[in-house]
Amino acid sequence: MQITLFDHIAGAYYGDLRMDDSIVEQIVEHTEETWQPDRRDEERGSNTRQGKVAEEIVEQFFLQFLEDKIAMKSYDDIRNDDFEKHAPFDFLIWKKGTVDIKPIVASIQRDINNTPNKFVHLSEHTRRLCKDANVKIAEVKSTQIREDLKRNSGFSGNYEDGKEVRKLINEIKSKDDIFCYPYFTRSVSSRDYSMEDYCQLAKQQENSLNPFTGEKLRKMVLELEVIHQCCDVFIRVYLDLMAKRGFIIGWLGKEHLLDYEVRLKRMPKRGKSENALYFTKKLSEVEGIDTLPELFEDGLEVYASPYTTTNFYHCKTDCKYIRNVKWEELKVFTSEEQARQNGRYTKRCLNCFDNRGDYDGES
Repeated sequence: MQITLFDHIAGAYYGDLRMDDSIVEQIVEHTEETWQPDRRDEERGSNTRQGKVAEEIVEQFFLQFLEDKIAMKSYDDIRNDDFEKHAPFDFLIWKKGTVDIKPIVASIQRDINNTPNKFVHLSEHTRRLCKDANVKIAEVKSTQIREDLKRNSGFSGNYEDGKEVRKLINEIKSKDDIFCYPYFTRSVSSRDYSMEDYCQLAKQQENSLNPFTGEKLRKMVLELEVIHQCCDVFIRVYLDLMAKRGFIIGWLGKEHLLDYEVRLKRMPKRGKSENALYFTKKLSEVEGIDTLPELFEDGLEVYASPYTTTNFYHCKTDCKYIRNVKWEELKVFTSEEQARQNGRYTKRCLNCFDNRGDYDGES
């Protein structure tokens, strides 16, 4: 596979890619529809191939450009279900040379075995292992390049013309989104459904939200969305299947995607997902795919409880003030600066930092 990097975008020509049709057929046979119950096997197969092509482009980019910085393992290399259950993610990603991935793989395989239906759920134990080892759970979201995007950018179809390709990519980034599903509901029929409506629904389902209203309620709902979101990283890929071209537009961490500026949006597609609901941000906000190693830069991670009434953050997960919070529910910041920028957590925990030996006098 030929991959080039330009303007922090990875462009791929995958004319030599050979897909294992037996795997595609097995996935199609065991796909349980969520949006389009009458979807034909032919369309299921096409959608599955599209997703697998996108995953292969991402994996090959990592191998060709980031191999000395990042290690990865695909869900397909982990799974032990003969492709019979839906995948909860696409890749595990971690800083090369820092992690023994075997315990995490074993835990995921137990989760697969323990799942009674088609939809694999990662256990609290598995997510704790990943967070403790700084292993990121990643999902690849793929879309075909629409004709309107080509037309509006003046793209003639010549992928060898760098100027035209850049204009096409800019059009994609200005018009389309990066997204994930909400936790409390994925489907609404109302065209006027708002973030306020969603927050009220969340309040009905989650007792801890009862004391909150207005802007405070919105902030607390979004914090719960981050907690419940399985994937840490979303990677956006666009494909021209006829031309066998693909582009990794970029990535976004869940904390950035689900921050206070996120939009709640219906993105109806006739015959498929007329009622589907998503949290979205513009693709112009994504990070370049070549910057992904920055997720693992050395620094002091700090932690905070989403339930605390104080504004302290902690440098030890076993601190007496947060050790009873479930590991997967802790808010994790890559630095003290990032914690403070959040606005809610502005002070060091004296218990943590005094015992660490480098307390700088902040309180």
